[in-house]
Amino acid sequence: MTVKILLFFTFYLMSVGGGASREVAGYPGGGVLIKCKYERSCTSNPKYFCKSSWTTCGDQIKTGVSNERKNTGRFSLFDNTRAAEFWVLIRDLTVEDSGTYQCAVDIEWNKDLYTPVELKIKEDLDQKKSITVNGHVGESVRASCKYPRSSSSKPRFLCRRVGSADCNYKASVKESRRWIKEGKFSLYDDRAQQTFTVSIDNLTNEDSGEYWCGAESDWESDHGYKVYITQIKLTVTDLLIYITGGLVIMVITLLVAMTAFYKHKKNAKKSKAPVEMTPLNIMPTNPRENISKSTEIPSADDCIYQEIDEQQGPAMESTVNTIYSTAEGPTDPSVYSTIDESTDNRILLSPP
Repeated sequence: MTVKILLFFTFYLMSVGGGASREVAGYPGGGVLIKCKYERSCTSNPKYFCKSSWTTCGDQIKTGVSNERKNTGRFSLFDNTRAAEFWVLIRDLTVEDSGTYQCAVDIEWNKDLYTPVELKIKEDLDQKKSITVNGHVGESVRASCKYPRSSSSKPRFLCRRVGSADCNYKASVKESRRWIKEGKFSLYDDRAQQTFTVSIDNLTNEDSGEYWCGAESDWESDHGYKVYITQIKLTVTDLLIYITGGLVIMVITLLVAMTAFYKHKKNAKKSKAPVEMTPLNIMPTNPRENISKSTEIPSADDCIYQEIDEQQGPAMESTVNTIYSTAEGPTDPSVYSTIDESTDNRILLSPP
């Protein structure tokens, strides 16, 4: 009888929120995975996670199906009945998420079981929330994540998250400045610089996805948790496709530049003002019939003569120079002029 009373008293204390609150640290933009332990006798009971004190705690997420994941907004819950624990994942943390939460087990015939969790969201201005990494098939990539000093003593890990599931990983780094290799993944933690470096070798297209740099806090204990600090978005492409895409971009850029150049040249031609052409004064066939009275006939003194240099040699022989001479009209009526068509229409003057 005494043993039953003690067990009932202990059970009652747990049901009204007995026990010290444990602290969980998170960072803006990241996430936390909180472990909630319960008695094995409660494996068939529904589990839920709520915010506030146990007297006014409203459900954030609740599931009544064992060993199946339940998603509600930024919250995810998975009840692992074999280990008698359920895990709660909170994504996209903000400062407003800070506060007191309860890991709860729904009890029909008594008050529910509560285990308090104090969540604190710590801001760090130097911390990057997300990193984008691009790689090619068969090559390697490397990324470095900065983390706050408050989590420097915790083991580091790289995990991969698919959809709304938890972030899974195979290896973690517990020592500073020591490379840990697990398959194609290599991890290195430099606590002095607060930098966690990850390397992925022999990339394939299947390696593309969402990864997280994180830290675990005594995960093996009953009150352990994991914190996801920096997201890594990895995109792996085939090298040939990358080169082809680069060439296409170059060709498109060249065509755009040429089109702009010719368009500019065409517009420049349209903007030029028309050039006024001075009409040529063509001498009529018979100057004496059409010449203006105001026009004076140049005298002999106004003619320009070209002096021929005989010393220029053979080069001058190929130069055709037309020599004009001014002669007075003949006084003898017998003087006449003849035009010989065989002399290339040249005018021959008869001797006086």
